[in-house]
This record gives sequence, C-alpha cells and structure tokens, in this order.
Amino acid sequence: MAHDPTEDPDREDRRNRILLAFVEALEEGRDPDRGLLMDAYPDLRPDLETFLAGHDELARLTAPLRAGSERDAHALIGPIRDEPGDPAASLGELGDFRLLREVGRGGMGVVYEAEQISLRRRVALKILPFAAAIDPRRLQRFKTEALAAAHVQHERIVPVHAVGCERGVHYYAMRFIDGQSLAALIGELRALSDEQPGGTADAETEKGRPEPPSAAGSTSAATTISRERSADKLQYFSRVAGLGRQAALALEHAHQAGIVHRDVKPGNLLLDLRGQLWVTDFGLARVTGNAGLTITGELLGTLRYASPEQVRAGPGIVDHRSDVYSLGATLYELLTLRPPFDGRDRNTLIQQITDDEPASPRSLARAIPVELETIVLKSLRKEPADRYATAQAMADDLERFLDGQPILARRPTARERLRAWSRRHPAIVGSGIVALVLLSAASLVGMAIVRREQAKTLAEQREQGQAKREKGPASRNWVLGLNSMEG
Repeated sequence: MAHDPTEDPDREDRRNRILLAFVEALEEGRDPDRGLLMDAYPDLRPDLETFLAGHDELARLTAPLRAGSERDAHALIGPIRDEPGDPAASLGELGDFRLLREVGRGGMGVVYEAEQISLRRRVALKILPFAAAIDPRRLQRFKTEALAAAHVQHERIVPVHAVGCERGVHYYAMRFIDGQSLAALIGELRALSDEQPGGTADAETEKGRPEPPSAAGSTSAATTISRERSADKLQYFSRVAGLGRQAALALEHAHQAGIVHRDVKPGNLLLDLRGQLWVTDFGLARVTGNAGLTITGELLGTLRYASPEQVRAGPGIVDHRSDVYSLGATLYELLTLRPPFDGRDRNTLIQQITDDEPASPRSLARAIPVELETIVLKSLRKEPADRYATAQAMADDLERFLDGQPILARRPTARERLRAWSRRHPAIVGSGIVALVLLSAASLVGMAIVRREQAKTLAEQREQGQAKREKGPASRNWVLGLNSMEG
C-alpha cells in the first residue's frame, strides 16, 4: 500500500486511524468483522483490501514461529544449521527469501535469519511490522534505514544486499553477523563480576529482545574478552579502545556520506566470532536532504545513550557530534559495566544527562588508564563544541592510546568547568548576577549614607569648635570687665 503524496490528508488520516484500530483490536484478542469494515468505508475499500491481504500473508509466515515460542526456547534458538536450505525447517517464504527463525525484534522491525534462495546465502531479513507500515512516518524511517545502510560501504558497517516489498510486506536483507551485541557482552561481563548497576545495558535488552545468534551460546570472542577482563585488565582496556576505534571509523565514514546514526548504543554494535565490531540499525539516521523526518521537540534514540542535545528535544542542531557522545557512553559502560547515568525514571535520567557530570570511570575501576578515561570523558562533554570535533578525531586519539603515544585530549580546567556549568545553568547564573548587582547597589547606597553621616558629623564638630573659639575671648573680656568694675 504505497503512500500517494497527493492524497487528501484527511482521507489518509482517517484510513490510518481505521487500520490502527483494526490492529489494536487483533492485539487485544478480538476478531473484527472484515465485511462490516468494508461496508462501513466503501471509499477506502481498495486500501483496506491491500492491507488485509498483506496482514494475512505476514500472519501465515510467522505462524510457525508463534507456535514454536510455546515450546522450549532452546529448540527454537538452537545451533545454526550447516545446511540452511532445508525447507522443512523454514517458517515460510517471502519473495526470494526463506525465513528460518526470528533473531531480533525492535521498534523499527523484526529481524529473521533467512536464506536467499537464488544465491543460497544466509542473510538477516528485516521486516517492517504492519502496525508500523500504516504509519507514513515509520514507513519512511524504515526506508531511510535501508537507504542509509545501502549507501555507506564500509568494512565495519553491516552491508545491505536487497530492499523490497513483497505482497505488501516491506523488507530489506543484510549480511548475517554471527555473534552478539555489545549489550549482550556487557550483560555477560556483569554477571561474571557480580556487579549490580543502577541502570541496564540496553532498554531493548530489558524487554527481552533476542540477541543476534551465535554458534554456541556465548561467542568465542565474548569468552576471550571475559577472560581478559578477569585476568588481564590492560589487555581488556586495549580491547575496548580497539572496539571504540572501529566504531568511530565506521561512524566517520557514515558522517562523510551525510548520515548521522542518532542511535549508537551497545545494542546496535555487533561483535562477530572473530572479535570484529559491526555498526548496524540506521533506523533513526538523519540523511542529508531528509531532515523533515525529525520533528522539533521529538526525542529519538535510546534515552540512556542519547546526547544532551537529543534529550533536550527542542530547537537546535543534532549533528555528528551526537554520535560521538553516544559512542563515548557505550565505551564508558564497557569500561565500568555501568552506564554514565543510572536514573530510574525518564525525568531523572533526562535531568542527569543535561545537568550532571558522569562519575569518573577510575572512581569505579581504578585500573582504567588515565588516558583512556580522558578520551571517554571528552566524548561525553555536555556541549558539542567541547567534544571531539569528528569521530575521526576520536578514532585517532584511541589509536594514539593503543600505540602508547600521547593523546591530544586534555581534562577541562577548573575555569572551563565553571564556564560549562554556567552555560548549563543560565537561570542560576542570571539570578546570581542580579543578586550581586543588588548587593553592590546596596553596598554603594550604604557607603553613601555612611559618608554623608561622616560629613555631617565633621560639620557639626567644626561648628562646635568655632563656637568654642568665639566663646573663649568673650568670656575673658567679660571677666576682665567685671574685675575692673570691682577695682
């Protein structure tokens, strides 16, 4: 069901409300009468028929998965088959793709492990849910994600193989990455170290989002990294810096292509079996020329890793430096196993991100090298101008750290911290200035009064002295006159 840009907005809005109501009814377990729906809205009949046909097809494709979810989860997410072409084990077909199993689910779609039949290769197939497909903005974001990923060819960005729409189902196919996300890795490291942070690694992981599949539970790379963190801290910190550098280089490539990711977080950074990092999920990306996808006041991205300018959700520029901040927040959590801010509710978290400074990583783990802490804290500065100017600059500093060379980042001076605090709290600073002005004015008035009283006192003293001087001779003359009279 294509969106016609010339369509009457009222008709489009009415159609979307009807379809959303239909989907919500199905999700609540009710089965709306389709015949009555068609009869009630004859002018929308073609659109409704297209939607219902596509909905039925997607329901048919996912029916085996829904049935399988009631069985043992291990059977469903078992080892990867050496022969992915086994039709008996598939969920169904969508065009040139045979769906094998669900491996991920998020706000922008459902990801399946699939086989591209014509090329007999394994892919990750992302499908837009119907509830999202009837929302023009979410559909456009889905297309933007595919467009963004397809236009950035980089060794550390998951490549897109195909984009299409089959029987009303929008999808795109990308390279299948064996491994897990950094969110899952952080969760494993946390469990091994028995740390219980205030926050969680990823909002999507909290919801039970399936992680990208691995050959046998925890990947070999994850096992190696876990061992490093326990036995060789310096090697682990070098590993984190190396992963950060890979991500920064991939983001720099996207930025040079005019694409800002806007949702960099542990859940969108994948670690393959060889320990290489991959950037994925450009669902919230801003592509040059598509700025209209962002509404003023709209908060995009996972809140815990969003930059202060994203969190403010007001007028202003959210550019590539926002990705630098989010990558810094991810590295902070890899180093400390805690997010930079651990607010339990949305409002508290927003206040922390916009106003508070994160705890020093070394205050949480003393073994963290000072240089690596400095790099991370620079990327987490509140003002974009105080961060690394580019992701490339951040990657270069991480490379200097890895090579044992002096880094360029410096800790902010007390004066710089005061200036930054003043920028974040203009109302308090303004009130302080007003109070200082009032205090100064009061001091000036007080000094004027004191000086006036002093002048008055001095004048009175002078008058009294003059009177005494005048009174002295008169008294002597009177005494002399009295004596002469007596004589």
